[in-house]
Amino acid sequence: MDITVDPSDVQAGPPHLDDLAPLVRTIASAADMRKAEDIVAIRVSKITAVTSFVVIVSGNSRPQNQAIASSIQDDVAEACDGMRTRGNGVPEGTADSGWILLDYGDVMVHVMTPKSRLFYDIEGQWREKGGEYMDLSDVLLPNAPIPDNTPDAEAQLGGGMAGVEEEDDPFWS
Repeated sequence: MDITVDPSDVQAGPPHLDDLAPLVRTIASAADMRKAEDIVAIRVSKITAVTSFVVIVSGNSRPQNQAIASSIQDDVAEACDGMRTRGNGVPEGTADSGWILLDYGDVMVHVMTPKSRLFYDIEGQWREKGGEYMDLSDVLLPNAPIPDNTPDAEAQLGGGMAGVEEEDDPFWS
């Protein structure tokens, strides 16, 4: 299997303008809505022909990692005409292993415990090889509370859900 990259096949421009950026944003947003931490997206299409983007997220427990992976699968299927992971649509790995892989072909998603993420250092390996980080600030919600001196600080409960409507909150029932 040839995994070298033909420069003529690589899309020019920054990662946020890549054709796959909407899929990457959907994945990052779904993970963020399940309180994933340290969400990063790295374009690796200039380094390998195996995939174009690697998205890495961390969850702090096995149930949370399972919820993150399920949320990503559901949101991608909804936003991308039923797109499923390669194979039979079942993720590789389990929450019990500390690492769940969702292989969408051009985008690979790693849902990992902090311990697994630190041990395998996938992000560091792609960074060293020249991977390009994609800015996700337009889809990730800030984790910091709103300072008390803002006009709507009193209207927010803790400030953690600023900008999220009830229908967008996955925990709203």
